[in-house]
Amino acid sequence: MKVFLGGARGSWPVSGGDQVKYGGDTFALLAEGADGTQVLVDAGSGLRNLLERLRPGATLFFTHTHLDHLIGLPLLAGEAWPRALVSPRGGLPDILARVFSPPVWPVALPAAETPVPREPLTIGGLRLSWREVPHPDGCLACRVDEPATGAAVVVATDIEWQAMSPDAQESFADFARAADLLVFDAHFKPEEYAAHKGWGHSTWADALDAARRCGATQLWLMHHAPERTDAELDDMAARAAAEFPGAVFARAGVGREILHE
Repeated sequence: MKVFLGGARGSWPVSGGDQVKYGGDTFALLAEGADGTQVLVDAGSGLRNLLERLRPGATLFFTHTHLDHLIGLPLLAGEAWPRALVSPRGGLPDILARVFSPPVWPVALPAAETPVPREPLTIGGLRLSWREVPHPDGCLACRVDEPATGAAVVVATDIEWQAMSPDAQESFADFARAADLLVFDAHFKPEEYAAHKGWGHSTWADALDAARRCGATQLWLMHHAPERTDAELDDMAARAAAEFPGAVFARAGVGREILHE
């Protein structure tokens, strides 16, 4: 399985001379199986960085429907339009119609299947599962497994780790157990969290704790705060890597092949 990150920024896209290295696009991730199966996770503005890799017939899974995870969806209209738009939380057609219709958006989205699955999905050679995590209006963490190779990636884009009980944290660790790659919310510095309880996001230290507990070998930290500069993220990245060698502050365009060991 190969994984490509289109955007790693959170809340809204940004552009500036001090925000080049990590990019300004919001979250979108592509998982591609050895058989060519493609599963997209979320539709942030980072979709524009994935268009050249996309083929017709992909499946797009929504962790939730806040605007920073929807804003890139019209980019897919045309040959890259997914076969299915999946939200186990339901209500997706009504939500998309509210956002992408006049007077907010002038062009209707193409038709697609919008299943509301209650059980894990098998999509070609990939298996997709999910679980609820704490975030305002709700959110899902998701896991993409490739049974043929044993490779697995877990994505927790918007999650407030410290709002979870010890049992809930352990349940998440079980869900993410032995993931080769954990993609996890690191919006805040540890010293910033006290002033932002209830905002639905984690610190880079929380991400390290989650990675250790689930046994992930690699960690991509993402959902970078929109105001965060490259220099700040470099400093946070160095602090995180010193404590967890597999930790990388993710940036738009990064990709890797997951080889399960």
